[in-house]
Amino acid sequence: MRSRTGGFTLVELLVTIAVLVVLILLVSRLFSSAAAVITSANKRMDADVQLRPLFDRMAVDFSQMLKRSDIDYYVKSSANLEAGNDQIAFYSAVAGYYPSSGSQSPISVVSYRVNSTPASITFKKLERMAKGLVWNGVSASDTPIVFLPLTIASAWPSATNGSSDSDYELIAPYVFRFEYYYRLKSGVLSEKPWEGSTGHTNVAGMQDVAAISICVATMDPKSRVLVSDSQITMLAERLPDFSTWMAPGDLLNQWQTALDGTTDISRPAVSAVRIYERYFYLLPK
Repeated sequence: MRSRTGGFTLVELLVTIAVLVVLILLVSRLFSSAAAVITSANKRMDADVQLRPLFDRMAVDFSQMLKRSDIDYYVKSSANLEAGNDQIAFYSAVAGYYPSSGSQSPISVVSYRVNSTPASITFKKLERMAKGLVWNGVSASDTPIVFLPLTIASAWPSATNGSSDSDYELIAPYVFRFEYYYRLKSGVLSEKPWEGSTGHTNVAGMQDVAAISICVATMDPKSRVLVSDSQITMLAERLPDFSTWMAPGDLLNQWQTALDGTTDISRPAVSAVRIYERYFYLLPK
């Protein structure tokens, strides 16, 4: 009688192969998901690392802002709504880039802007200017702090427009959208730095402002290379300005909605955009 040799049937081999294939697919998907999570986390960390020195610098500049009714502020107001990327300029008791001669005062003209000059190497990047001022009367060529009716725009045009100035430095190279608004002492969010219900009609030393809210959109370095300058300009224009109907958080929600609806720009690049908001409270006089 012929004995039966032990072994696997064809069906058993096929089942084994199928199980192995499923296991390999599950493991590969697990690794892919882990890699995607790590990549996303790294991009967010890159953005956070970039924004930390910017917000630290702003905290110092705003905390040392001069708050006097006899000096000028170049800020958003009902007469200057600053459509698109905003610009702000004010006097602050921080060090700046001083002239080579003349007695240095402790005051600087500080300005923040997103460079709007296409030919510039800092185009669509956030810059900061701190122009150190000299004491009044010590220089015939360098302007000291000026008092109203003289304005920052008339004394230092580059602090309020897109013109070049050697005192501008690149502070946040991947921030392409810069917007701000005010939280008044009454709790109202406003696009002008005064409380109209009290009869106030001008800045008057920021007397009605409790805090300035800064909102920025940034993209990590690896994702930024996926888009052209024209695309980053188009993307910035789609992020709306602050409006008085908005409640806290609404502006960033509007920005995220605009980003989610963008389909004509590289999706991985758009998905890498990070948006942030910080309140900088102004110290009392």
